[in-house]
Amino acid sequence: MKIATKVRLRSAVLLAAFLIGGCGGGGGTNGAGGSTLVVARVKDAVILDPAQATDGLSLNLTQEVLWGLVRFKPGSFDIEPALAQSWKASSDGKQWTFTLRRGLKFSDGTPIDAAAVKWNFDRWRLPNNPNHGNDTYQYYAAMFGGFPGIITDVTAPNSSTVTFKLARPLAPFLHDVAMPSFAIGSPTAIRASHEAFALKPVGYGPYTVAEWVKDDHITLQANPLFKWVNKPAYSTVIIRDIPDQATSVLSLQKGDVDVLTDPRPDDAAQLAKQPGIKIYQQPSNNNSYLAMNLEKPPFQKLQVRRAIAYAINVTQIVHAFYSQGAIVADNWTPPQMLGENPAVKHYPLDVQRARALLAQAGATNFSTQLYYPTAPRPYMPEPQRIAEAIQADLKAVGVNVTLAPFEWGVFLSKIRNGEHPMCLIGWSGDNGDPDNFFYPLLDQDSAQKPNAQNYSFWRDPNFHKLMLAGQATPDDSKRAAIYRQANAMVLDQVPAVPIVHTTVPIAFKSSIVGYIPRPDTAINFELLRPKSR
Repeated sequence: MKIATKVRLRSAVLLAAFLIGGCGGGGGTNGAGGSTLVVARVKDAVILDPAQATDGLSLNLTQEVLWGLVRFKPGSFDIEPALAQSWKASSDGKQWTFTLRRGLKFSDGTPIDAAAVKWNFDRWRLPNNPNHGNDTYQYYAAMFGGFPGIITDVTAPNSSTVTFKLARPLAPFLHDVAMPSFAIGSPTAIRASHEAFALKPVGYGPYTVAEWVKDDHITLQANPLFKWVNKPAYSTVIIRDIPDQATSVLSLQKGDVDVLTDPRPDDAAQLAKQPGIKIYQQPSNNNSYLAMNLEKPPFQKLQVRRAIAYAINVTQIVHAFYSQGAIVADNWTPPQMLGENPAVKHYPLDVQRARALLAQAGATNFSTQLYYPTAPRPYMPEPQRIAEAIQADLKAVGVNVTLAPFEWGVFLSKIRNGEHPMCLIGWSGDNGDPDNFFYPLLDQDSAQKPNAQNYSFWRDPNFHKLMLAGQATPDDSKRAAIYRQANAMVLDQVPAVPIVHTTVPIAFKSSIVGYIPRPDTAINFELLRPKSR
């Protein structure tokens, strides 16, 4: 995706002066009104239109700028009101009606009403809609089954009521629309310029985007039109991109930044010992995995995929490169999620069996490539070292792996287009439902280039039937049985090798309070405040 940026000289000078002067003090004392918060992370966002974003670096930020009909209560995946104050489903599960809160306005001053909600959903779901444009809506296609997908109609009978009609019941529908990808943007701003909206989205949330200098920083300002119980204590939030983790750790220790996301496990352990710094562990809600592209020989052969699984010492990788909150991934879904299957266990290290399977497949001593991102991710704190460990494990069974590291945006573009033979990737769950782990990542509907999210390009009609059954079944006990079967099927067919489910550390100055660890690793900046002295 091409993202143009505009550096404003005056803003850059002011920011430089601010950073030189020191930015912190328990929520920066040098910002406007003594209320600037500085957050360091290893990589920039990709795009700020949430309907087009698929990465957490983008979506975790956009949800502070744009809200949807409903949202997740901080710290959980429980649903609470946002733009909608109430909702109800029909008895057959094929119609959902939302009643909007009155009097809300987008940050550009235009009204938030049912027509605006309908406009957004029609933009995403209808390719012939003039506002659909050439934009990609990968999450919409992944969660709702293409265009228009399961949503057959959206109506706005009056200014405060919007109704969705579905082709079939969709059990996780409410949790799906709570995802940041389906936040509602200002139709006026989007019509004016899709490109400008992707740089500075206009919605309703506690903050607005004041400036984005690509690969340097994003500045948020408190939204004066935001009406909610919690108004931001910090009027300015600066998200700085510091790719070198040693530099970011030092910046936190010196007080130049207030928050450090995704520190490496060793760094988090050291920071925890330092007075004035507090480490939080965010709940485990992820899966780091090795995807094998079934469109690239020899990975179309089941024996080869099973051999790869037996060759990788996942236990050693987890113990070497992750914190104490990490566990070896048995199931595809995280622990305690609906559909967890206790009978499903990860492939044990078995070099001889791996060699035998490769011989059966006629794939001894073959060469391949492993794509991986250079930037650490919450589910993968040290991608290069993990890639090197996998390379060494596969060499032991006669598979020669060339490592192919890429910058995050380039990496995503390549694997979405299926250029990789293997890739090291992961997923932080969006909504607490097993459908969100299985359907976007492994279903045939999500294997459409150049915007695939099923990086294995596994297309199994029986698995697809399971996915449709899980979506259409309202009863949780019946859904659990379906997803237990799905976990077993992934183990058996091995389109990918799950490696780890892990908690994710985040470091704060202890002078900042109000933080609530979230399973999606987002930060509610509006809840943060300086500790009373």
